[in-house]
Amino acid sequence: MHRQVTECRICKGEGLAVLLELGTQALTGVFPRRPDPQLTKGPLTLARCDNCGLVQLLHSYERDELYGPHYGYRSSLNRRMVDHLESKALALKSAANLRPGDVVVDIGSNDGTLLSFFSGENLSLLGFDPSAARWRGNYPADSSLIADFFTADLYRGALGRRKARVVTSIAMFYDLERPLDFAYEVADILADDGVWHLEQSYLPAMLRVNAYDTICHEHVEYYALAQIKWLADKVGLAILDVEFNDVNGGSFAVTLGRNRRIAPRGEDRVERSLDEERRLGLDTLRPFAEFRSRVLAHRHQLRARLEDIRARGARVLGYGASTKGNVILQFAGIDRDLLPAIAEVNEDKFGCVTPGTWIPIISEADARARKPDYFLVFPWHFRAGIVEREAAYLAAGGRLMFPLPTIDVVSA
Repeated sequence: MHRQVTECRICKGEGLAVLLELGTQALTGVFPRRPDPQLTKGPLTLARCDNCGLVQLLHSYERDELYGPHYGYRSSLNRRMVDHLESKALALKSAANLRPGDVVVDIGSNDGTLLSFFSGENLSLLGFDPSAARWRGNYPADSSLIADFFTADLYRGALGRRKARVVTSIAMFYDLERPLDFAYEVADILADDGVWHLEQSYLPAMLRVNAYDTICHEHVEYYALAQIKWLADKVGLAILDVEFNDVNGGSFAVTLGRNRRIAPRGEDRVERSLDEERRLGLDTLRPFAEFRSRVLAHRHQLRARLEDIRARGARVLGYGASTKGNVILQFAGIDRDLLPAIAEVNEDKFGCVTPGTWIPIISEADARARKPDYFLVFPWHFRAGIVEREAAYLAAGGRLMFPLPTIDVVSA
C-alpha cells in the first residue's frame, strides 16, 4: 500500500515540486523466494519542498512491509562497514567521555555491530530495531535489544528516568515519516552533556556522483545539512560538528547536543558546510534538473552496454543483491535475459529473486563456477575493497563493471 503525500514531512509546507521519476517499482528492499506479481509496487518519485528545501519521496509506504523479518541488510557482512562503525564508536566514546554506567542507545541497531564496539566497558547498551529479533544472538551479552521502532516511552520502560549519554542513528534517520517527532523524542531522552550522532546519505554527494540508486522506498528523505539544522533548532539542540565520508556513495555524520564544549572546533566546519550548500544552489531547481538529465542518460547507457555484451556472446552476472541494485535493475528494465543471476554473500538471500525483475540470487561460489566474463557490481561505492577482494578473478581475465558514478570497467 502507498499514499501520496501532500505536505512536507518536516515543515508541513504544501508546495512539493517533482524533481525525478524512477517509475513504478516493486518494493526495492524485499527479496521474495519466487516471482510474485502481488508484491507491493509503487512510484519512486523525488520531490522538493518549496518552503524548507527538503528533498523527499512523493509517496509513503507501509513500514511493516519495508521492515521486519524479511529485511536483508546486515552491517557485519561488509568489512569496510564494520571498520567504519568501529572507528565511529571509538570517536564517540572519546567525545562523550563515557564513564561506567552511562547509557548508549543505537536506534536502527541492525545486527548489533555498532553496539559491540561499546561492549565490555560497564556501559548500559540498548538497541532498537524492528528487524533485529533474528539477530539477537549476535548482540553483545551486556546489551539489550528492543525489536521494535524507537519511542521515548519504550526507552523509559527499559531504563526508567536515566538519560542517554550517546544516541546513534546510522543510515536510518532518512527512513522516518515523522522526523521532527522522532527528533523531539531523542532530545527528550538525551542527557544535557549527551550527544546524538546521526549519519545518512548526503544530498549534494548523491547529486555529484549520480547516485540515483539511493532513491528507494525506505529512504523517504534526502538531507542536506540545512534541513538537519532546521530540525535541530526546532527541538532545542545544536549542531556540534559535521563530518563527511564516502560511505554508501557519500554520507554525512552530524553530532547534535546541548553542550558545545564537546566539539569546540566543530562550529567552523558547520558554517563552512552551510555556506557551501548555498553556493551549490540547492535552493533552486537547477542542480536537480541537471541530475535528472544525467540519470535518464545513464539508464540507456547501462542497458546498451549489457546488450552489447550479450551480442558478443560474453557472459555477465550481477555482484551483490542489494536495495540499491534493485533500483537500477527496475529503472533500466534489466531482467534475467540480460543478467541471468546475481552473486551474493548473505546466505539469507540464496534462492531468492530480485523484486520486479525476478533475477535469481546465488552464492558467490555458484557464480564463480559459471565463469562470467563480467560482474556488474551493484555495491559500487565499496569499489576499492571489491577490486582488492576480486584480485584473483581479475588476474584470471575477469572484469568488474561499476555502474556509477559513470559506467566503468576494471580489468587486470
